[in-house]
Amino acid sequence: MSSRIKHRTNNERKYIVRNTDVNVDSFDKSGNDKLVFISIKNIQPQYQCFSDWTKTELSKFWKFNKQLHSMTWQQVYETASKREKRGLAYTVIPRENYGKNEFISSLDNEIKMFELRVDDEIRVHGYRMNATFYLCFLDRDHKICK
Repeated sequence: MSSRIKHRTNNERKYIVRNTDVNVDSFDKSGNDKLVFISIKNIQPQYQCFSDWTKTELSKFWKFNKQLHSMTWQQVYETASKREKRGLAYTVIPRENYGKNEFISSLDNEIKMFELRVDDEIRVHGYRMNATFYLCFLDRDHKICK
């Protein structure tokens, strides 16, 4: 039975393909010229969960995810506009829009919450730390800011 098991060398990686994925060390770097990395570590499922989303909405999220990973923070910030929503439409959101939320209250006051546009209606909310976007709230009906 052991003859069927292929042994891997330490240099082989099962899921990370060389020269195609983001360098893990870059996540801790700061600067607007860094590529965006998304973390769902702080997602708040009691507000909304991916299981609430339709297959079409999930497809839109994964397209958004792929697009965001190919952008720098400077490119994300350039989508901000008070008049015309375009692209990701980076928008800083006042904390009071989240109501009395224990998670938001636990964050340092210096952390700015913002939303990004997945499509015309769907938004995701979170904050930036170094090169990482910490996605905290799914907002498929754009209710947080209506």
